[in-house]
Amino acid sequence: MQITFTEEIAKIQPRGILTIPKKLRRSMGLADNTFVKISGNKYRLVIEPIRVLPYPVRSYNDNEIKDFFDLDAQESKRLKTKGLL
Repeated sequence: MQITFTEEIAKIQPRGILTIPKKLRRSMGLADNTFVKISGNKYRLVIEPIRVLPYPVRSYNDNEIKDFFDLDAQESKRLKTKGLL
């Protein structure tokens, strides 16, 4: 895959608003209403598209994760003794 670098000049508007030129948006596949992650490193901004799930995602605490792995290990052991795994 060949990577093409494109440069454009843009002006930061009041309140920090920056318009990404259409040519760059198209070349990067950034459609309207795309969410992006913006990170900074010294004098460089990096803008990356992110995928947002249309539904809530549950997070698990450390104890729940440990319980899951313990249960998985027990179930795997049981299935192996029956020759199913």
